[in-house]
Amino acid sequence: MRLRPTKPKYSTTWDPAPVVKYLQALFPYDRLSLETLTSKVVTLLALISAHRVQTLSLIQLSNIQISESGITIKITEPTKTSLRTGIYPVMKYKYFTAQPESCIVLAIQAYINRTEELRNSEDFLFITTKKPFKKASTNTISRWIKNTLHEAGVDTSVFSGHSTRHAATSAAVRKGISVEIIRQNVGWTATSRVFETFYNRPLSTGDNICNAILS
Repeated sequence: MRLRPTKPKYSTTWDPAPVVKYLQALFPYDRLSLETLTSKVVTLLALISAHRVQTLSLIQLSNIQISESGITIKITEPTKTSLRTGIYPVMKYKYFTAQPESCIVLAIQAYINRTEELRNSEDFLFITTKKPFKKASTNTISRWIKNTLHEAGVDTSVFSGHSTRHAATSAAVRKGISVEIIRQNVGWTATSRVFETFYNRPLSTGDNICNAILS
C-alpha cells in the first residue's frame, strides 16, 4: 500500500515586516515586564534564526558566548534535524548598532540579566515567567510566539508559533538570499529539498537571514 506523501502545512505565509516593527516598539528593555521581554526575545530570535522552536528551547547559557563583536550560540543537544543529518546548529550574530531595538545580542543580554536571580542553577536560556521558574518547554515557547504574532497582527487562527520558520525563510528568498545560504543557516543538507517543498511560500495577501528580516 502506498502511503500518501506528507503535505505542506501552509500554502501561504505572513510578512515579517509588521512583526519586526511591533517588536522594535518593545524598547527600552528596562521598561518591559518579564513576560513582554521574554516574548520579544524568543520571537525575534525565531525570526532571525529561522530555527525550529524545539531548537530555541535547547539553548543553554553555558553554550552562549558574547564578545565585543557579537554573540555565538551553539546547540549541543540533539534536534530533529541533527538526529537525521548530524549537523548541530551554531547561531552567530553581530551587534545591530544601527537599530539597537532590533539587536538580538542586546535583547539576549537584557534577558539574561533580568532572569539571573530567578533561574537558580537552571542552565537553559528560556525559563518560565512565573514561579517556580524552570526550563520553558517547546509548547510554552510556541505559545509565547503565537501570542506575540497575534498582537502584531498575524492571523493566528491560521498560523501557529512554529510558522516563523516559514515566514523567515520565505522572506529571505524574497530579499535575494540564496537557498544554499538558507540551508546552511538552518542546518539542512546541501541536497535537501525540505525548503522548496515545505517552507518557501508566497505572502498571504544567520547574519544573512538576520539582515534580510531586519532590513
